[in-house]
Amino acid sequence: MQLKTILNAVEKHAGFVYERIRFVDGPVRKLEVLVRPRASSRPVCSGCLRRGRGYDRLAERRFDFLPLWGIPVFLSYAMRRVDCRRCGVTVELVPWSDGKSPTTTT
Repeated sequence: MQLKTILNAVEKHAGFVYERIRFVDGPVRKLEVLVRPRASSRPVCSGCLRRGRGYDRLAERRFDFLPLWGIPVFLSYAMRRVDCRRCGVTVELVPWSDGKSPTTTT
C-alpha cells in the first residue's frame, strides 16, 4: 500500500490532492508531502467562507503533520489568494490549519 493511499484514507481534503511524497535527509529524516489544489476547485475565502476566483499564489509553506512510524511529516503547500467579491483579496482557507498556525488541526 502506498503512503498516498493511507493519507487519503485517513486525512482526505476535498479540493486538494497529495501530489508527491519524498524523504528529506538531514540530521533528522523527515517526510515532505507536496499538496496541490485539485484542478477544478476554486479557493474558499478565509473571511466569509465563500468560493471565489483565484488571484495568485503565495510562497510555499510547511505545516507540521502527525508523525508516521516516528518519522516527522510536513505538508508543503503554496496557498492561493482569493479575489472575493465581499472581502477583497484574501488568503484561501485550508481545511488542515487554523489561521496562521504552522501545525495541522489533525
